[in-house]
Amino acid sequence: MHVTRERNNHQVAVSSLTKSRNDHYDGVNAIYRLAAQVPIPKGTSSDGMQRLIKRLVRDLSVQRVLANRINIHEGVLEIDFYPKGFQMVMTRGQYAGLQLEFAEFLNQSNISGISIQDGCYMDDPECSVRTVSNESINFFPEFNYKCFGAPENEPIEIINCCLFKAYGEVA
Repeated sequence: MHVTRERNNHQVAVSSLTKSRNDHYDGVNAIYRLAAQVPIPKGTSSDGMQRLIKRLVRDLSVQRVLANRINIHEGVLEIDFYPKGFQMVMTRGQYAGLQLEFAEFLNQSNISGISIQDGCYMDDPECSVRTVSNESINFFPEFNYKCFGAPENEPIEIINCCLFKAYGEVA
């Protein structure tokens, strides 16, 4: 009998040491996003999906760092936390440390099944900071409300990315 073991958030965060692109911590590109995911139970109806999203929005709305967006995909809800301003790390270890802070945040969120979405380790950085003054860049970002997430009272954007239109009316 083969047992598949799921990695916990801390293990995924540590994997950023080897799985993330070097332009995520190269001192040239700002961090694009940190992402989490919550699985969608198989067979979830449209009504069930609406309840799942409402519960997730409610749970995310009381966290110390507010999510910016929920993307509906086939089988998973992806949650994006975008940086406020220019957040940049200079080394792979600093990036892994930020990911470990994010892992701890997710673990303390009490949201069932939430985990780091490690696909964001392969994202293309959106912002080069070559033309930005050093005073505009935070070289020591932490996963907190000052560095990441939506402003207070900004609603979470919900986008349906599901190719099969299974939840077309949800978003």
